[in-house]
Amino acid sequence: MNKYASILQTYMTALGDSDYATVKGLFASDGKVRSPFLGEMYADAFFDRLAGASMKNVITPIDIFLGTSGKNHATAYFQYDWTVRDGTLITFKVMDLFTFDSGSGKVTYLDLIYDTHPIRVSAGNKYES
Repeated sequence: MNKYASILQTYMTALGDSDYATVKGLFASDGKVRSPFLGEMYADAFFDRLAGASMKNVITPIDIFLGTSGKNHATAYFQYDWTVRDGTLITFKVMDLFTFDSGSGKVTYLDLIYDTHPIRVSAGNKYES
């Protein structure tokens, strides 16, 4: 199995288990995440914020796409059934585009790609307390 596909499978499993320590361990120490809701931030801070906003995660993998450009990219495509702290269930499909350090294999950048409109209309911004 491709090493990046294996990392993405670990990521989706750990995210579904709310195992944020494992998720954060996939990232380089200076790894960053760009979220449509929160903007760009360090991965540790992002996943701490996600943990604080979440009650339960259910991840249904759809596919993994591996880059063909010779760059260190891979994409996880999945459905995210996210139960937030107040009990609201938010369901959406997301494509998480990963960039890896070629030496360590750690994630250096994660770009979350999803349509926020349905989420904002039905649930508001659930990252805020």
